[in-house]
Amino acid sequence: MTTHAIAPDTTRRPDRPQPAPTHWHGYLWTGSGQEWERLGKADSLDLASPDRPPVRTAEWLRKSPRLLQGTWPDPAAARDWLAGEWEKACEHALNPVPDWVRGDDRAERALLAIQTGCWPSYALWLRGGMLVCMAVVGAADGCH
Repeated sequence: MTTHAIAPDTTRRPDRPQPAPTHWHGYLWTGSGQEWERLGKADSLDLASPDRPPVRTAEWLRKSPRLLQGTWPDPAAARDWLAGEWEKACEHALNPVPDWVRGDDRAERALLAIQTGCWPSYALWLRGGMLVCMAVVGAADGCH
């Protein structure tokens, strides 16, 4: 198996260490291209909107609870959810999804990312003009 390096999160501040996650959240947003465009209009853009997928992955924690698909105490279980949702999305992809972005290797990279605090976030255009966005984000006790 090829070893992949995970890019460090350059937004983290060394003077403010983050607590280690005790559980992982899985988020999913699906909407039409028109809805995505409406949510992203410059004159009405509200990045804090609970209905809009976030710009930064960790901001999923601030979104509407209706986008939360599950919570897991184990990073492998969170990875399994993400891999399953990704495979379902790939079956409905607007364009064929290459093998290198599917399967066991991608799942292993996702697990490595989750274990090192680099939350995986995926998006894919689907047939019918739909877009799906999904992510796994770690959280410490007391996040909800």
